[in-house]
Amino acid sequence: EIRIPDVELGVPVKVNIENGVAAMAIAWLNGVKPEDLKKGMATFTGSRRRFDFHLKTDQVVLIDDYAHHPQEIAATLTAAERFPHKKLWCVFQPHTYSRTKALLDDFARELAKADEVVLAPIYPARETDTLGVSSEDIAERLREANASVNCFSTFDEIETFILKNCSPGDLLIT
Repeated sequence: EIRIPDVELGVPVKVNIENGVAAMAIAWLNGVKPEDLKKGMATFTGSRRRFDFHLKTDQVVLIDDYAHHPQEIAATLTAAERFPHKKLWCVFQPHTYSRTKALLDDFARELAKADEVVLAPIYPARETDTLGVSSEDIAERLREANASVNCFSTFDEIETFILKNCSPGDLLIT
């Protein structure tokens, strides 16, 4: 049995802990020393667009995450709650009309965990809008749950709104 105390992981989110333990076990089996394992875990930055810090100062924290499924959103917002912040802002762009329609209630339930939700238009990817669904459908469900939500048709509008309303000490996740 091997114990390596006080290991710090450079990125949050439960899946990173699980992956980190697996990586440490493989590295250990291949002769990596405990002090090097600890250093590697502390400096691990994670995958691109998975709780990816774009700005981290005393005044502003901006995180980008490619969460486009309700379970991923739940994991991201749960990890974000662990950071000191005044308000947790989530700017979300749904990915595909079919996924948005199928998971509408799930998206609203998970996004409602943020203090402020800002919705962009659906990213269609390979689809066209034949289902009659939009980001406004998520916004309606959020409003029914008394969540604070704003829905915009362009990223310029979102940028203007965020710059006007996001305050020092808030945590912004896109």
